[in-house]
Amino acid sequence: MSHKPNAVPVLQEGTAYTIILDNGRKVHDVIYHACVASGKSYFAKGDKTYPAEKVRNHSITGHAASDGSRRNGTPNPDRFAITDEVCEVVDVVTTPETNPEMFRCRVKCLMYSGLSQAEAEKVIASTPLKLELFYDVGRGSFAIDAEAVGNTPLYNPYTGKEIPDET
Repeated sequence: MSHKPNAVPVLQEGTAYTIILDNGRKVHDVIYHACVASGKSYFAKGDKTYPAEKVRNHSITGHAASDGSRRNGTPNPDRFAITDEVCEVVDVVTTPETNPEMFRCRVKCLMYSGLSQAEAEKVIASTPLKLELFYDVGRGSFAIDAEAVGNTPLYNPYTGKEIPDET
């Protein structure tokens, strides 16, 4: 009678592990990722990616990963942080017909600031909401009101961790 494990180890997103590939090669300090978009898991280190299905075995416990700010002595383009280098913003139009709930909330906000409803509606209908786009590799995209970026601590909605502000 063979022993069957009754528990499957749970890997921690963003944690470093040692893996053994199907070809027997051992790789240390690889970071585990679970891609929300594809539903697939993988390990990554530097410029290399190792799909979970190519991993024969991995360490049971992981350890904290380094900040990942550099790969082989060069900046890591996938490092997730707010910087002055890249800023992609989309304009979202809000009117009573287009995104009406957002329009209503934005109007109410300006009315709290002292504008009349008619003045607030005119301003909001003519001023698109600016959303800064972010992409967390392996997880997905999201947008944050551009006015908040740089003015308050921001958090990654996929991990709940604060986004480093390097501006």
